[in-house]
Amino acid sequence: MPFRTPLPALLAVLVSTAGASAQTAPAGPVQPPALTALNNAFRAAYADAKSRVLAASGPVLIVSGDSFSLLRAGSRLEANTGTPIYDPVKTIAHVPLAIYVTLTPGDGSLDDARLKTLASLRELIPPAEASLDSLKLSAATLSRQKQIVKTSLAFLDDVAGKRAFTRAALLAFTRAMAPPVLQNVNEATRAQLDAVHAQVSAWRRELSPQEWSQLHVLIVGPHMPRQDLVVTQYFLRLLHEPSEGRRVVYAESLWEEPKALDLLGTHLLDGGIGDAFFGDYMRMHRDLLGDAAREYLPRLLPK
Repeated sequence: MPFRTPLPALLAVLVSTAGASAQTAPAGPVQPPALTALNNAFRAAYADAKSRVLAASGPVLIVSGDSFSLLRAGSRLEANTGTPIYDPVKTIAHVPLAIYVTLTPGDGSLDDARLKTLASLRELIPPAEASLDSLKLSAATLSRQKQIVKTSLAFLDDVAGKRAFTRAALLAFTRAMAPPVLQNVNEATRAQLDAVHAQVSAWRRELSPQEWSQLHVLIVGPHMPRQDLVVTQYFLRLLHEPSEGRRVVYAESLWEEPKALDLLGTHLLDGGIGDAFFGDYMRMHRDLLGDAAREYLPRLLPK
């Protein structure tokens, strides 16, 4: 909705240790029914307008991991941009990461549960390494994977044999693993971008210049990789967008497509509202009360 203010806090339930009945926080101010009815009418009008704006927005490219879907004039095209090298080098890069997360936090002696986890991991690594030989990896790439595995197994075996580790030794291991892991990252990134660009270029040839100018990209993904996500960077550069929020929209954790599309509709409608009222398409993408708060807070909370 246009006004970006936090929702009221959830009612706190206070349970008495003496067994008294639960209490709830007092209700907020009661709004006159006429104002409630008016605000409800606005919400209904907003939802209706959002549907119209989304329907008239032109083609939408939905990106969810390797799955790409192009929605265009009632039709749908599907593609997968996965590459043969991506998963193998990612999986091997996860070996030292798995060791780290198993051992962190702390140091010293290991309990039986974590020793069992390490033993299970140790059992899985050699078959995975052997399977690399069946893949069409370059000699340099294959050699790097085997070096990551060799170093990881040596550290893992040392820890398991001693049934203990020091934090300093763990950090020495992870820092030593960082360069080859980042080489894997670089190789996987180039392969991913090449595959994405090839698919998007193929679809672009099917779109008219007007359709391309109206294309919106909806990227569905989790919270942590949102900043600097590879595909977000790609589409921002491709569409000459300065930031996410206009033609490129990140739908954080909205795995159900209708919800992701609803977010796109909100972005489109709020962009029009910001432009119509304030001459700033992105104005409603931040809290409308934010500027006033920035001005008032120094008076409320002086240093």
